[in-house]
Amino acid sequence: MAAGAIVFAAAVGVAWHGKLTDQAILDQSARPAANAASAPAPAPLSSPSGEAASSTAAPPVVAVPSFDVARIGPDGRAVIAGRAQPGAKIVLLDGGKEIAQSQADANGEWVILAQEPPLGVGQHELRVIQHIEGRAPVTSDQVVVAIVPDQKQPATASGAKEETLVMIAPSSGAPTLVQPPSAAGVPKSGDLVMSTLDYDESGHVTVTGKATPGAVVRGYIDDKMVAESQTGADGSWRLAPSAPVGVSKHKLRLDRLTKDGKPVARLELPFERVPVASAAGDSRRLVVVRGDNLWNIARAHYGHGMHHTMIYGANKEQIRDPDLIYPGQVLSLPKVN
Repeated sequence: MAAGAIVFAAAVGVAWHGKLTDQAILDQSARPAANAASAPAPAPLSSPSGEAASSTAAPPVVAVPSFDVARIGPDGRAVIAGRAQPGAKIVLLDGGKEIAQSQADANGEWVILAQEPPLGVGQHELRVIQHIEGRAPVTSDQVVVAIVPDQKQPATASGAKEETLVMIAPSSGAPTLVQPPSAAGVPKSGDLVMSTLDYDESGHVTVTGKATPGAVVRGYIDDKMVAESQTGADGSWRLAPSAPVGVSKHKLRLDRLTKDGKPVARLELPFERVPVASAAGDSRRLVVVRGDNLWNIARAHYGHGMHHTMIYGANKEQIRDPDLIYPGQVLSLPKVN
């Protein structure tokens, strides 16, 4: 978007790709290469008597541990479950630090309770390592991303308290949102989901979201059709109307259409373009809404969550803790070269 853009995040973004901690990198370096090409086996050597020498048996395949369930309350008390090699010792890590242990049963299923102490307020990256005697430890490809809310913050206007945001993210590709940060969750109707709505300083709007791959999504602003998009193979869609919107309150309508043009899912959401003073230089501005965090903002606007440190550095005067930002804050988004 243009320099000096004003950005309004309408819903928490769930597109996330985690940064490996140093400990996880060390652990993964010891993981057997599952996709390595197998070299052709050498021909058996014959003994003087003509009998072939017995070949060494290939080591059994070791399962990579994975997550099936992640339930984390607003107080940080967690129940995590998944699968691993039967009988393996399972260690749960939070950012590389061990916080709990369990053992996989005969079916390879495991459950860990991380409740004493609970997870603290802020963002957490949870992985598991399986230990089998006589073998190298194996770290999960998946990561559970959790953002525990500050229970001291006031409830919403409806009286609802914020919940813990929980996602299970693979090593590549889109993560799965398993627990939204509020009872209402993200804006959704059927398979139609809206992730973000933003606009630049000229009022040009961009809306993104998810739907069934190959589906058509049509957008309306104030009951006037403004854009149409077809979802990609990953279900992502993006609408960018050519005409800007004025400084005022508006109504956005999204329709997911069938092949014959009939809507089968619809979302209607109010939004407001507000005048905000232009940021200095090439920065943009963002108005924080409930459910936002620096990692997701950086992921949505820079393409990678690791740039959250740049946002924090540009807004130190109003962000005391990078894990805690509040609705209504106006943050500067510096330009990334």
